[in-house]
Amino acid sequence: MRERDLERLEFFKILEKIKEFVHSKATERFVDKIRPIKDPEHLRSEINITRDFIKVEESVPIYPFDDVEELIKRSSIKDALLSVEEVLSLLKVMKLIREVRKALGSHVGEYPNLQALVKNLHLFSSLESVIESSIDPRGFIKDSASEELSRIRQRIRSLEKEVMKRLESLLLRPDANSIFSDRFVAFKNNRYVLPVKTTEAKKIIGIVHGTSSSGFTTYIEPHNVVELNNQLITLRSEEEDEVKRILRKITSYIGEHASRLQDAFLTLLKVDFLKAVAKFAQLSGSKLIRIGDRIELRSVRHPILVFSKENVVPIDIVLSQKRGLLLTGPNTGGKTVALKTLGLCALMFQCALPIPAEENSQLPIFENIFTDIGDEQSVEQNLSTFSAHISNIVDFLPMVNEKSLVLLDELGAGTDPLEGSALGIGLLEYLRKKGAYVFATTHHTPIKLYAINSDYYVPASVSFNKESLEPTYSIIYNTIGESMAFEIAKRYGIPDEILKIAEENLPEGSKEYITARENLENYIKEYQEKLKELEQYRLELEKLKKQQELLLHELEKQKETGWESVLKEAQEYLKNLMKEGEEILRSAKERQRLREFVKEKTKEIESKLRKEEIKVGDWVELMGSKGRVLEIKEDKANVSFGGVKAWVSLKDLKKTEPPPKREEESFASFEIRKGRPSEINLIGMSVDEALRKLELFLEEAHKMGIKSVKVIHGHGVLKKTVEEFLSSSDLVVFHREGYPKEGGAGASIVYLSRD
Repeated sequence: MRERDLERLEFFKILEKIKEFVHSKATERFVDKIRPIKDPEHLRSEINITRDFIKVEESVPIYPFDDVEELIKRSSIKDALLSVEEVLSLLKVMKLIREVRKALGSHVGEYPNLQALVKNLHLFSSLESVIESSIDPRGFIKDSASEELSRIRQRIRSLEKEVMKRLESLLLRPDANSIFSDRFVAFKNNRYVLPVKTTEAKKIIGIVHGTSSSGFTTYIEPHNVVELNNQLITLRSEEEDEVKRILRKITSYIGEHASRLQDAFLTLLKVDFLKAVAKFAQLSGSKLIRIGDRIELRSVRHPILVFSKENVVPIDIVLSQKRGLLLTGPNTGGKTVALKTLGLCALMFQCALPIPAEENSQLPIFENIFTDIGDEQSVEQNLSTFSAHISNIVDFLPMVNEKSLVLLDELGAGTDPLEGSALGIGLLEYLRKKGAYVFATTHHTPIKLYAINSDYYVPASVSFNKESLEPTYSIIYNTIGESMAFEIAKRYGIPDEILKIAEENLPEGSKEYITARENLENYIKEYQEKLKELEQYRLELEKLKKQQELLLHELEKQKETGWESVLKEAQEYLKNLMKEGEEILRSAKERQRLREFVKEKTKEIESKLRKEEIKVGDWVELMGSKGRVLEIKEDKANVSFGGVKAWVSLKDLKKTEPPPKREEESFASFEIRKGRPSEINLIGMSVDEALRKLELFLEEAHKMGIKSVKVIHGHGVLKKTVEEFLSSSDLVVFHREGYPKEGGAGASIVYLSRD
């Protein structure tokens, strides 16, 4: 896209606003490079990443960090040397990368799009250990960084101790007060010296290393420490060489990880950018919208005005059936703002940035967005306003296609109204033939009338309060607006005499045209208000429907809980009744009869209170575990819980929904779809596995519209279980044993429903 179009739509102001929320100069550079994405898959991926990140951004730690991109590049150069401060900057970045990776990684299960970030946030544990073992956080190389450095520093400390001892002994002389200007050991020219009064300098034998600015003090190195100072200078030089060797080694080690470090650092910049985007979205009330096939921005506001003005009025910019919009109306009515709002929001959308609009909004992906907005006059190029507009339009016209968005402000302005109108209509017709999306504004009546009769352009006007002469900043579709030049001129003080003469010079029929247009606007405005009311009713109806479904669900749950409660109470009552009866009845025979009576009545209560009959093949729940019924005998069921089979009392089971299909089931489903399944062989499978495979097979065959299939099950328990399952399946119309040529009694022919 042309940089001039990005500039006209104030795209770079949005980037500057986002840069206010980042934590590094490097991220600011990253933001400066952001440009609209044209590839649909790339854009969809970036939108998904941004959407998932915004949901978890509060848990992601980001604090200020240095720009280490150049340091990473330098480290890969042979014999390069990074300073202690530079290495510590890299260490800080590596630690931050580790923290960010840990925070984002904990959310990948719930938000899988974050994996695209996590996979590039590499860990550098060994590199961190090397740096931390060699460099102190306060900014110096540790003695333990190498044996040689430890030896050199031990020797330096020993010599310094001896030098201090000798110099302090001189400061303790009886005549010290008269000789020394102060009682401390000074350090001059990398050597330990004593501050001696200049008048007493001859009393200390040694080397003079300068005087104070007042001349009162002379700094002398006594002869008994000269050799020791010489040794110290040599050792410090060796220390410096060893420190450089250690740093060069660490730099080389960093260079070995340079490629992965660069990837991780760039990803960290993206995370910092996304953190800033989340902040931008929060402050502006912006949402991520979806990729669509039409322009539909609901309750959209200009992204920059949101920050600079209070109570920005939202507007709807919608092109659902046509590709062009011609917006008319008076100056200061908001036409240009609406045009720029669409352009800027389209640019932001294609950068995967949230925009201040409703979440159900959508936009197509544009290959280019061309603009002709504002005063294009150029003094340097000796172009008038009109010539500059034409020059700009001529520049982009060859590049326009069906994936372009063209924004034209004040179409036909800057020249004779009749010629300007004709030229404007010609341009609109050319863009129609190109199939481009177009949003234009104008004051010229011929262009307005062209739009009314066009099957490509939707005429619309900005709403204006005629009593207060204040814009309402809303768009009324399928109408044209008046410029209201007379009303505005009168408000600003143009004499009535001038206005009267002007009205008399209006073309014949103008007044009737204006009256008819005003009536049309009122009808359309009333119609759109009714439409909004209907839409509101529809949304409220959907909300009530959802609430009703939720209430019904809760009612079913309460009803089920209530039945279980009644059952327990009835069982408890019968239990107590039996105890009391046993105490009354003395003989064992009578007590046994009572027990049988109670058992019989208990079964009756359970059968009456049981909400749904449990059949073979049903999924049931027992103490939180889900299983499948393989067989039923009297009041017990043989249930498979994840491969473990158990006989369980029917009264302890509750019907439930089947669990989500496992990965192998999804794979099997894919395999079945590759052909038209006609049979399935269950021989050799366990009952549980066979029923699971059979259910999946029947579902896939039903989806594909297959009329009948063969199920091979052999003889015995598996055959009986399969037949019971087929008899209870909603997908099966009927089934029969196979004829001899179809496999006989070892197979079943199953006829499936067609709904």
